[in-house]
Amino acid sequence: MDYQYFEEESDYIDLDEEDDDEETAVDLDYRFGKSDEEEDYYLGGELEGDVDGHGILGLAERLLESLQTCVEPSLVQVLQYVAPMLLLCLLCRLLCLLYSQRKRLTSLTPLHLLHFACGLILLQFSVGYRLLLLLLLAAVGYILLQLLRLGRRGAHILAVLTIGSQFLYELLLWRRRSDWPQLRGIQMVVNMKLISLGYDLTTSGQLQARIPGPFAYLGYIYSPATCALGPWVSFGSYMDCLVPRNSWLVSLRRLVPNALLCVLAVTVSNCVAAALSDFFSDSSHFLVMYWDALSVRTSHYFVGFMAQALLVASDQRLDGAGIESDLLGPLVSRPWLIEWPRSISALVRSWNIPMHEWLKRYIYAPFKVNSSRSRTVLAVFCTYFVSCLLHGMDLRIYLVLISLSIFAEGESLLRRQLAIFLDACISANVCPGKERCRYGNCPSKRRWSSVSYWLVRITNLAFTALAIYHLAYLGVVLLGESLESGDETESFLWHWQQEGYLSHYIGVATFVLYLFIS
Repeated sequence: MDYQYFEEESDYIDLDEEDDDEETAVDLDYRFGKSDEEEDYYLGGELEGDVDGHGILGLAERLLESLQTCVEPSLVQVLQYVAPMLLLCLLCRLLCLLYSQRKRLTSLTPLHLLHFACGLILLQFSVGYRLLLLLLLAAVGYILLQLLRLGRRGAHILAVLTIGSQFLYELLLWRRRSDWPQLRGIQMVVNMKLISLGYDLTTSGQLQARIPGPFAYLGYIYSPATCALGPWVSFGSYMDCLVPRNSWLVSLRRLVPNALLCVLAVTVSNCVAAALSDFFSDSSHFLVMYWDALSVRTSHYFVGFMAQALLVASDQRLDGAGIESDLLGPLVSRPWLIEWPRSISALVRSWNIPMHEWLKRYIYAPFKVNSSRSRTVLAVFCTYFVSCLLHGMDLRIYLVLISLSIFAEGESLLRRQLAIFLDACISANVCPGKERCRYGNCPSKRRWSSVSYWLVRITNLAFTALAIYHLAYLGVVLLGESLESGDETESFLWHWQQEGYLSHYIGVATFVLYLFIS
């Protein structure tokens, strides 16, 4: 999913506050899970015992059977995937630390080479021989960086050619389409780094710094902390973290919970969600959609926690403010705000925080040159459009992002209008608290025994339930490998047809209701 960017008037009294409440759009990044050829562990063959598929006892027995046949293979799979990456990041950090402890640090080139070498080994482990193709595309990217000598116009050309090359490669050059999704995710992060580097170096129409040398460029693009799973970091953030600063004890304290959450996420994705979806297949279509979509979401959470673990191991920080946790370190996503969202826009903001920062900085802000409503809406949809392009040729993601842009924008406009009309704290943004909330009917200003307190709570709870429904409805799209399959019941369109396209009707209705009351 992608970020919903919207910024009209602030819901705070302090209108000079930095736009932390911009509603943005999110990126459906990489997915971790079993390939089509691998065994569906959660099924475990035929379930033994007399399980009628109904009732609490039947559910408990099925979950137990699923865990027994699924958890161990999943843990082995995670260990084989995670351990080499973490070891390479720790090794890179150790070597950089040893080199930086010299009395005089005369050159950063060895540090760049260490990052580049460790990143190559990590990618060789991840993608094999296809690493040669990624090196070729990185070389093309460095040639394109020379366009920055043309100034801001060169940065625009670089952005167009960078995104266009990804389409050209996928459409004309790469025949084995089954291999491309993994490469596309890696190349998407490279493209984001190139574009951000181009715009950062041409700020205010002038080249503010030298184009990085080839070693600095390769170290940035193939840093082991971000080259395989992402996330995006700016060149400035990479340079600031070349020499590790956090203690090993702090990193270990943050690494352990990230590793445990990786295991939990992949267990839920491979085992629990699949078993629950199978259990409810004959009783509730919504619950089937919800558990299938949960499998997709927890796959994304696994990648997010894994990316956080790599960042912690490398002592790499992210761009932007407020995206670091004392417990987990740099945050790539916030699952707790996705599973129980206040609004759709809050949900999508939390899906991929670094990409949100990238889109806000390089797409949304340049398009939103003033605070007019038309310009804001244009900036929102341009942001979603660029996010679609970054994902390459994947119609499923296009449908999800376009739908999200409609749902999130409609809900944000409607709730803002209702909040003003009713003087109630029911806007899409989280209530800023008693001292800063601008609305009279705010739960933080009322006693729990007052009627307005409960009316506001119930209204916000209803919007949360609606966001969860949209989340299940759209998330089921990404479960399969294609739009259509041989069996029509395996197509996501079948799920939407079963729901009567209700989510889309609700999304359009929010716009109509907003126009009516405004």
